[in-house]
Amino acid sequence: MEAEPLLSVRNLGRNYTARRRWGKSAPERWAIRGVSFELGREQTLGLVGPSGAGKSTLARCLALFEMPDSGEILLQGRPLRRCDVQLIPQQPAASFNPRFTAGEAVAEPLAIQKRGNRAMRWEAARRAMDRVGLPMHAAARPVMEFSGGEHQRLAIARALTLEPALLILDESLSALDTSAQCQVLDLLRALQAELDLTYILISHDLALVERMAGEIAVMDEGRMVEHRPSWELVAAPRHATTQRLVQAALALSAEEAPR
Repeated sequence: MEAEPLLSVRNLGRNYTARRRWGKSAPERWAIRGVSFELGREQTLGLVGPSGAGKSTLARCLALFEMPDSGEILLQGRPLRRCDVQLIPQQPAASFNPRFTAGEAVAEPLAIQKRGNRAMRWEAARRAMDRVGLPMHAAARPVMEFSGGEHQRLAIARALTLEPALLILDESLSALDTSAQCQVLDLLRALQAELDLTYILISHDLALVERMAGEIAVMDEGRMVEHRPSWELVAAPRHATTQRLVQAALALSAEEAPR
């Protein structure tokens, strides 16, 4: 008997149709349409596709920042709750209150949820920082004094305070240099093994996704056009969009190879 998937997405759609003007109906514009997939516990799904394919819209719907216009999202067979999933954005520094200390920024979700008192939230933030490799005493430092890689760690720590089952990283590693990317990837792998986390990794970098994800899904024009194990998809891409992404990744790899 197969285990029940952690996440089930069924026929999800999000429509951004403009309002009617002069009595005429504007054409429908579906940012995502008919998106369905399942994801097991402790698995990582890579989500790739060209700009405007609907990747970030899907991420916002999965994080319940936006409500889909069709379909459903289930976590272990029940409706998804906002605390079940955390979204880590591309530029986490922009999501921090610049007047906060690091500890206050990490503890913010607990304050919003009114969990515990101030002392308990502060201690939870310090523990979360330690878990992602940041010194606990740095909780008192202003959040904007940290580097880009440290901001990523703080964002991960903040997400972990609510003990989510699913983390979505929306282009979260794209602004980091290669060394910082490798360090954050190693951290994510360690946290996944320790906390039974499930990830959706969104990126334009197919090579990066392949290193982290066991499965890759390709989106184009709001639809999921291909979804297979990573090695299989990269070795033998079927859809034209996937073929272009693989060719671009190979060309970039050839340019970066030492000569």
